[in-house]
Amino acid sequence: MNIEYSKQFVKTAYKLTGKYKISLQRIIVEVMQAKDVADLTNCTKMVGFQNSYRLKMGDYRLIFIFKVVDGIAIFELLLSRGEINRKEHELNLRKKEKD
Repeated sequence: MNIEYSKQFVKTAYKLTGKYKISLQRIIVEVMQAKDVADLTNCTKMVGFQNSYRLKMGDYRLIFIFKVVDGIAIFELLLSRGEINRKEHELNLRKKEKD
């Protein structure tokens, strides 16, 4: 699977330290090696979205949009558990999913 990253994702990823940085590297490798979303561990489809999925990483959640036609996983958000349910992030993700 091919991977792309949003600016917001990259910015947050650079701030990670220790075990979270190592976990993120493992998840990215796992996504690259996966042939389909079903092959990923701790991955769930987000309710109310067509192509958005959530991956658990300790206290953080990775949100990515999987474009079926291109076979590309676009990592959009890397948020803590408390921030994931904020309305502004949901609206932003809905806009990006339509693109």
